[in-house]
Amino acid sequence: MSQDNEMQTGFKTMLFFLFVFTCLSLQAGELTGVGIKLGYNNSKFTGNDIPGKGVSFQSGGSIGGFIEKNFNHKYCFRQEALITLKGSKINTVGDVYLSNYLFYLEIPALLIRTFLAESKIRPEIFIGLAPGLKIAAFNDRALLEDIRSIDTGIVLGAGIYLWNADLDIRINRGLLNFDQSGDDIDLKNFTISFLIGFTIIDRR
Repeated sequence: MSQDNEMQTGFKTMLFFLFVFTCLSLQAGELTGVGIKLGYNNSKFTGNDIPGKGVSFQSGGSIGGFIEKNFNHKYCFRQEALITLKGSKINTVGDVYLSNYLFYLEIPALLIRTFLAESKIRPEIFIGLAPGLKIAAFNDRALLEDIRSIDTGIVLGAGIYLWNADLDIRINRGLLNFDQSGDDIDLKNFTISFLIGFTIIDRR
């Protein structure tokens, strides 16, 4: 499949995910929350064929927004749309590391369990999937051409909601091999994120 065809297929897949998640959000009625999120990523490559002499974590970030729909006072569905920067440092030779950067548009779909629902300070745990569409891929030397257009990860996290802000830490473990440069290569993204969210519309 050509790069252009793969991008078109990836874009259509992302639109499908976005349509399904939005329908799920709206099906139950009026949205109960709308807001923005931003934060810090720390990511690296994992897999069976790690390039170079090894890898280490690469700093990145995320920014975007979210919508929420409460099912009851304990559970809610949150759909996010995030521009996120992942990647990894690869130890090429000696103490020299090559920084690799992967930009994605991610739309995490999260099921959230809230505790102390009547309090202004509410702990939360969540799980979900985070499909992503590649925007760009490059390292310190060149563009990376053999990166899969679509990535998907499973998300696990916990946080705390304080009035109209929430803080969370999450792990996003990639499920797909993103490196298509060879049949014997199996590389996946692994990301730890620290995010802060601000609720602009809160009808809870």
